[in-house]
Amino acid sequence: MKIGVITEGMKVAKWQADALETLPGDTEFVIYNCLNSAPGKRQLRHAAYYLLNLLTIKNPLTRSVPIPSTLKIVAKVHFEAAREGSWQSLPLPLLETIGRDQPVVIVKFGMGLLIVPPSERLPVPILSYHHGDPSRFRGRPAGFYELLAGERTVGQIIQLLSNRLDSGRIVAAAETRALAHSYKQTLIEAYRHSRLLLPTAVHNAIANASWTPPHWGPAYRLPSSRQVLRFVRILVRNRLSRIIYGLTREKRWNVATAPLAQPVTLGSLCASLEQEARWTPAPMPPRCRFVADPFFHPSQGLLVEAMMTDTKRGAIFHMHDRRFQRISGRGGHFSYPSVIRSKGHDYVVPEVSDWSVALAFPLDEEGLGEPFKLRLPGMPRLVDPTPFIRKNQLYLFANRADEGPSVLRLWVASSIDADFTEHPSSPIRISPRGGRMGGTLLEIPERLIRVGQDLRGDYGDGISFFEVTRLDSQNYAEVDAGGFRFEHWHGPHTINVAREELAFDYYLDRFSPLAGIRRILERRAAGRMQG
Repeated sequence: MKIGVITEGMKVAKWQADALETLPGDTEFVIYNCLNSAPGKRQLRHAAYYLLNLLTIKNPLTRSVPIPSTLKIVAKVHFEAAREGSWQSLPLPLLETIGRDQPVVIVKFGMGLLIVPPSERLPVPILSYHHGDPSRFRGRPAGFYELLAGERTVGQIIQLLSNRLDSGRIVAAAETRALAHSYKQTLIEAYRHSRLLLPTAVHNAIANASWTPPHWGPAYRLPSSRQVLRFVRILVRNRLSRIIYGLTREKRWNVATAPLAQPVTLGSLCASLEQEARWTPAPMPPRCRFVADPFFHPSQGLLVEAMMTDTKRGAIFHMHDRRFQRISGRGGHFSYPSVIRSKGHDYVVPEVSDWSVALAFPLDEEGLGEPFKLRLPGMPRLVDPTPFIRKNQLYLFANRADEGPSVLRLWVASSIDADFTEHPSSPIRISPRGGRMGGTLLEIPERLIRVGQDLRGDYGDGISFFEVTRLDSQNYAEVDAGGFRFEHWHGPHTINVAREELAFDYYLDRFSPLAGIRRILERRAAGRMQG
């Protein structure tokens, strides 16, 4: 496969370099390097934005870097673009060169507004990134107007470049959190995840698989100084609110079960969550501050995470008949005790990313046995690993700790102790809504439902459902199936179903003068584990 890349000065942004390195190792690259891309004219009315750009927008992922030496570059072509007002165009000799090179696509990582030649002159699609949901936020700057409007996400797309601003057919899409207290972190989050879209975009462009949103949003331009001042006020207010919350408020988690009407449907499941009078809340274990992450024990009761008051670390407890037994060791932090039965034995695959790569623990009447490492490529640390067996294949849904909770990946193996390979469709979702698992997949009549956490707002405050329409070793597909959030409580963020029961967690925000101190102690404990 041969890919063309448009650059300026033989350099790209760091996030663009990272994107190119996500393509298969045998990919060949032809670099089309523009020598005369002139910077846009600066206007006094945007002076405050230029200052904002200098102080917050520039970050390690936007700095210019050379084209990665790891790429297999087979040719470099330098050219000068013609100008037509604010737009540039590719010269005819370059178009003829591209015709001879025959790349499958061209990725635009340089130049400004580009006039797309007619297909008879350039039959190769040009792929262009846009950081924004084009149904609401076309134009620029990335993330600014989303934060100004109080949006919870920033979209990312790769489009087939057209001659209408940010209105090309889409070949890959994702979204990341809009962090209301930090413009810089919002952009870092967007750029570090959008690099993962390029392989999907190339595949879809070659396969002629593209789509358009239901409608196109307005095209934004650089903000005025008045808009920037209002933007800064909003950021400062949100940052102060965040600090005050961290010092004075904390989440008090608890777990409950509820009977589940048969046959199970998403409607009956949500109805059970809504009927608080039928809940059976779990008691709090001694010397614990909260319980969360309920999973059904294979024989009876629940496995839960309990936060220990003395160590500031989570431990796995078996809860049955209002009694608790600690079954995890005295080592690092344990949470999210997902359960799987493989080769006739039960295993717990908890989250231990603070201190270890992914581990599987044999489960018996005495508790958790001696663990072994899951054999995944690269041995990443995993967040909320969720194994699931379907037609004699074991699938593992999880986030890599180094990528964060919005990039959901999928691996496949023949059993829990076999070698895993990453699924061809992985990552299967890049979004704060549903990009982190919220329990084992639900098998309800004629439907397979994946449960994901909704992290667009407060952590743990709601779940999203996705119907899995295809799952095998080569294909994965899902569609949005709604979600649920409590009205009088916060949550849930983990739910599981078994034995005609529903288990879930929830929390209340409570004032505590010790909240800030507890957070500091918990971070120190996590730092000691990582060290």
